[in-house]
Amino acid sequence: MSHEQSPAAPASRGMNWKHWTAIVVVIALCCGGVFLMNSNFSNPTGTIRDHYTRAANLDEGGGTAYTSSSSPATVADQIDDDADAMEERSSGGTYYLQYSKHIVAISPYNGGSKILLHDYRSGYNHYSSVFILWGWSSSPPSPFRGGGPGSGK
Repeated sequence: MSHEQSPAAPASRGMNWKHWTAIVVVIALCCGGVFLMNSNFSNPTGTIRDHYTRAANLDEGGGTAYTSSSSPATVADQIDDDADAMEERSSGGTYYLQYSKHIVAISPYNGGSKILLHDYRSGYNHYSSVFILWGWSSSPPSPFRGGGPGSGK
């Protein structure tokens, strides 16, 4: 009587914990990437609210006013350092910071500055005569600055 052993069963080809871990990691990375691409971390609202004095009596054109004892150039640099503007321009002593959802105008006021925080559309409407010359769009710009092939970048 021969005692032949049957060959060992082949290793299971199903999903083990390593496969599931890899799948979860890939899904998490993809979701995180989509979140980061759609997030706009350049929002000046908190910086302005936390560092400058609210002056409701100076609100104009749909903008919320704040004041500072610093010069407009200094205030514009401080805001831009904290919340990276897409573009910064100045005209007639007033500094304009363009964000994807906001426009900030910093002008001379009582030896310091008046800061007007606008949502993009109200800011564009209030200062359109200046922005038209610069080519700023009446629609908020996309926070995504990249370009693919043929985009002219």
